[in-house]
Amino acid sequence: MKASALRERVEQARRAHPFFRIGVPLLCAVYLLGVKAVAGHLGPEHMALVVLVMGFAFWSDRSRSLARIAYPFLLWALVYDSMRWYADYIRSPIIHVHEPYEFDLRWFGIHGLTPNEWLQRHTSRVLDFLCGLAYTPMFFIGESILLSIYFLAKGQVRRAERFVWIFVIANFVGFSFYYVYPAAPPWYVSDHGFVVDLAVRASPAGAIRFDHLIGIPLMQGFYGKSADVFGAIPSLHVVYPFLAVVYGWQLRRFRWVALAYFLLVCFAAVYLNHHYLLDIFIGLGIALAVMGVFRAAFGAVEPRRVAADEEEPELTPVRT
Repeated sequence: MKASALRERVEQARRAHPFFRIGVPLLCAVYLLGVKAVAGHLGPEHMALVVLVMGFAFWSDRSRSLARIAYPFLLWALVYDSMRWYADYIRSPIIHVHEPYEFDLRWFGIHGLTPNEWLQRHTSRVLDFLCGLAYTPMFFIGESILLSIYFLAKGQVRRAERFVWIFVIANFVGFSFYYVYPAAPPWYVSDHGFVVDLAVRASPAGAIRFDHLIGIPLMQGFYGKSADVFGAIPSLHVVYPFLAVVYGWQLRRFRWVALAYFLLVCFAAVYLNHHYLLDIFIGLGIALAVMGVFRAAFGAVEPRRVAADEEEPELTPVRT
């Protein structure tokens, strides 16, 4: 980088809001000290998170503008990662294994089997690939990040912020359910029955078939290291694409692809043996409830309008 460009960035950083100049470095230091105290060591993921946060704060005025949607996502990642340290201390002692299974069996049973059990007997390589691809974290999280960046770039700042914070708060509500109503996922029942065993480690379940197809332990590396085995209710996987559909519906080229993807994720959650249908319904209910609370508290976002490059050209009547 040229000296003049470097001086300009330094000057921009000096003019930045005190939160970026003082608050962000202070919070990063507290975070690193806290992780060190709790975990006993700092991993590469912790350093990467700090680098990202500091980068948004000091790189440029544009990066600080982007921080208004980036920081909530990073906060979500931080909270999700930290759950492994305190989950066992705040979780309700009653683990629900029978109830979700019996709900799906009673209301959606197929020949005496839950939809999950029936689908595990009717797998195919095509569905393994499509559902595994849809369930890959980079897709359903990336969709939300890209949509929020798009809104920000088009000047729809309030819509971008509303979308991001509803995403984050819906996740936090979902995380709290993990501890208030801890529930076993369907793969747990398939592998371990109805006996509660807190020593059981997380599993990629049916998503392991996707790993076998592509020859890379992608799902094992992610879902095999889940922060909480008994966090099946609600399904937050379906919340991400659902919110993207709702907030991206104004974009005509995006809406049908987003809707198809949302439906595929819902199917994949059951097909890959990660969630019951009950988990999906509760996840969608949480998303709708958080959206309702935000609307009641802060009002509607700016009137919906399709971005200029998505609008149909208006025809001017020709006078004859």
